[in-house]
Amino acid sequence: MLTRRHLLAGAAAGSAALLLPGTANAAGPDRSTEQGWLDWLAFHRRDVSALIDDGAGRRAARNADVRRVLASSIKVVHLSAYAVAVAEGRLDPREEIRVGDWDAHHPFVADGRAHFQALNWLGVPCDDYGIAKDPEQRVPLARIPEAMILFSDNAAADYLRTRLGDPALQRAAARGGWRRPDTRSFGGEVLMLMMPEHLPPPGSPAAVRRAMGDVLARRFVRDPGFRAEAMRRWPEMPSTSEGQWPWTQGHGQGSASDLFALHRGIANGLYPPAREILARPLSDRVPPGASEVLFKGGSLPRTLTVGLSVRWSGGRSGTAAVLLTGVSDQEVQNAGPLIDVLIAALAAPERFEALRRALG
Repeated sequence: MLTRRHLLAGAAAGSAALLLPGTANAAGPDRSTEQGWLDWLAFHRRDVSALIDDGAGRRAARNADVRRVLASSIKVVHLSAYAVAVAEGRLDPREEIRVGDWDAHHPFVADGRAHFQALNWLGVPCDDYGIAKDPEQRVPLARIPEAMILFSDNAAADYLRTRLGDPALQRAAARGGWRRPDTRSFGGEVLMLMMPEHLPPPGSPAAVRRAMGDVLARRFVRDPGFRAEAMRRWPEMPSTSEGQWPWTQGHGQGSASDLFALHRGIANGLYPPAREILARPLSDRVPPGASEVLFKGGSLPRTLTVGLSVRWSGGRSGTAAVLLTGVSDQEVQNAGPLIDVLIAALAAPERFEALRRALG
């Protein structure tokens, strides 16, 4: 159902939902204004996890340590690990990588055409499923983390995780204060949605589902027959948020405190290449007097997540991490004003107080 969100994608193609295109639920309230989102936060406080600090002495929180589905917001972990690997000389951004090796992590659909758009951005001819026509074509490694953030390409995140390994991702996140993030294969998650017989029973530990997703993702990369089976099965995927919600609830989770810690570390210069990439999606929405806005969001059925920082040339930085559950399809489509609320709160004391009152 959910395609690349108008807002999260529209901000220079800043983020993407994971799933299939479909019809938004027009029956929900319209959150097309900043006040509308403040009202939503005030009336749905149980569904909000937030931690916000403007870097000038003001802080607000609501359920900051409650774990919720993170969606694509977790990709800042992959980005940070890439930045650390570059700084330590373990990765060379100039390395020319084979597009087919990147494509191998893309199970054809279920990413809002993010991978397709990333290849088109790079001038790589591809079919309608986002698979390069010439798998031997090369692109610089530096384009992979950019595609992951600018288009929220899941295949890029899985490529980096495969190259670096979970221990490197864990260490990079821990440097910023996020202990043991739930890094798992985006492709594996999609394959379990395509083929629910591979989903562990409800209530299984997250580690079991993560392991099963990794098994499926590796099989997809290596087994042409399994890839053909995935192509055959994808039209059977649930196509509504209601149908996808049971699957969504088992997706990777974390807390607003976790997400806040890593974004604060990026804003404070722990991972310079990561900061440069995160500054690009919202480069046209920098508030007066600020130098940049760093942003990565995400969405899944009934889920909307935002991590961002506003930086000023004098060294001040403000950071917000917000995880929402229970949002309608239409509300996710109207997520732009929510981001405006957060940016304004970090930039202006009176706007911060309005947000604090909404959070309670």
